[in-house]
Amino acid sequence: MFGAVGAVLMTASGALAGDSLAAELIRRENELKELLEILDMNEIYLSSCRLSTREIFDRISFGTSVYARCFRKLGEDITHDAAENLRQSGLAMCERFADNIENFGCTDLDGQLAQNGLIRSDVKREYESACEKRRKYTGIYRAAGLSAGMIAALLLI
Repeated sequence: MFGAVGAVLMTASGALAGDSLAAELIRRENELKELLEILDMNEIYLSSCRLSTREIFDRISFGTSVYARCFRKLGEDITHDAAENLRQSGLAMCERFADNIENFGCTDLDGQLAQNGLIRSDVKREYESACEKRRKYTGIYRAAGLSAGMIAALLLI
């Protein structure tokens, strides 16, 4: 009786390990998608709305993305504070986005749009790569985890 329960638990733990790896791929893809959306909105805020840096960061902070919390409760040096929050967050491409944020508002409108377009192309490339990895490896990770759990259960019975 206890052997069967142990086998089921070992199989389940392997399946959960595989599912955890697959969830990490999905999380990264979602983070990059949210970052792309923020960069798209930045372009609109810069070109159409002509908002200040503080106003742009305030609008980002009201969003529902995981990046939005990095733009909440900023002090006087808003670009530095936001960049530090991003670096500490551990989100996808946080270092690259933090570097962009630190230089935010230091150039004219054309420079800002060019910088935004440059980071957007980098993020888009990473997003496409993350999508491909998720499609390719999610099923493999789940199957490998389940298989490893079943093999461990068989070996221990």
